Amino acid sequence: MEPSRGDILGDSHKRGSEWFAFIRTYAIFQRLLQGPASGEDLVAAVRAFAGAEAYPPETSALKAAFKHDRERLRAYFEVEFAYDPVQRLYRMTATGKFGYFHLSKEGLRGLGLLSRDFSNGLGERSFIRALLDEIIPRLSPEDRQKLDRWPEALALDVRQSVDQGHIPVRVWHAAQRSLEVHRKLSFQALSPHHPEGLPVYYEVAPIQVRYHEGHWYLRAWTLLRRTAGSEENREAEYRRFRLNYILDDEYLRVWPDVAPKNFRSSPRFFVHYRLAPEIGRGEVSHHFTDTQVTHLADGSAEVRGATDDVWEAARLLLSYGEGCVVLGGDELYREMRRRVNGMIGAYGLETG
Repeated sequence: MEPSRGDILGDSHKRGSEWFAFIRTYAIFQRLLQGPASGEDLVAAVRAFAGAEAYPPETSALKAAFKHDRERLRAYFEVEFAYDPVQRLYRMTATGKFGYFHLSKEGLRGLGLLSRDFSNGLGERSFIRALLDEIIPRLSPEDRQKLDRWPEALALDVRQSVDQGHIPVRVWHAAQRSLEVHRKLSFQALSPHHPEGLPVYYEVAPIQVRYHEGHWYLRAWTLLRRTAGSEENREAEYRRFRLNYILDDEYLRVWPDVAPKNFRSSPRFFVHYRLAPEIGRGEVSHHFTDTQVTHLADGSAEVRGATDDVWEAARLLLSYGEGCVVLGGDELYREMRRRVNGMIGAYGLETG
C-alpha cells in the first residue's frame, strides 16, 4: 500500500517546518522532471502533492515561500533551472544527482541498442526518439560513459535508413486522425506503376498505419479511385499505400463521414505452403497469424496460416526460393504464379 500524504508529511504538517519545506521542494522537482512549467503550474503541483495549505493564500507570502523553495531546489537537490520571461516558463537544465537513472548492465545495453537503431525520428519512431532524449540526459555520468563506450556487437536491424523519402507532416497527422475517429480519408498518391507520373485520387477507409521493412504504409479499403481522364472506380479493394507517396495538397482531407463498419477491419487470406526437408527439418518460422506446422515423414513441413497482405506474403515466401511451394489459398496461389511467370519472362526463360 502506498503511503498517504499524511504519512509522508508526518507530524511536521506545519507550513513553516523544514520537513514541509522539503516536501514542497520535492514536488517542484518532480514537476520539472516532466518538462517546462509556469510558476502557476509549479504551485499547483505542490498543492496537489502536499495539500491546499502547502502555500499561504496571501499573494506576497506565497511568492516569498515559492522563492525560498526554488533556492532550496538548487541548494539541496543541486538542480539547475532557467526561467524564460517571454514564455514565462521554468526549464530544468540539470537534474542533479537525485534525478539520475542508474540502470542495470542489461538495461543499459538495451538502451544502447535503441539509441543506435532509432537515431532518427521519422513517423512514430519520433516517440521512441523522444523517450531516449528524456532518459539519456538523466543517466549518471558513469552510465553515460558506459553507454558511449559500449561495443556495437548487436544490432536490432530495424531498417531505419531504407526509406529515404519524406512523409509530409500533414499526411502523417491526417492518417492518424482518420484512424482515431474512423473517418473517411481522401488524398492523391503517386505510384511507380504509372509511367505517366500522374497522381491517382483515392477515398479510403483507413485500417492501420504499419511500419514494415523500412517503410511506413497506410492499409485501407479503397472506396473510390479516380485517375485523370478516366472513369471513377468504386469497387472496394484492400490495399496499402506508402505514406511518402501520398501528396500534401488540397485533396488531402479527413471527411466527417464515418467509415462503413464493414470496412473497419482487414481481410484474412488463407496461406498454405510446403517447405522442403532442408528447411522443414529445422525450426519453422511463424510468419503468419494462427500458424500451424505439420511435419511430414520425409522431413518437409506443411504450414497453414492467415495473412492480411497477399502481396507481402508472396514476397516473403519467394525468399525461400525453390525450398517453398505454395499450395493455397486461392489469392496467394494466383499471386505466386503471376510473380514466378513474370520472373521467367524477365530472365528470358521458357517453362518446361
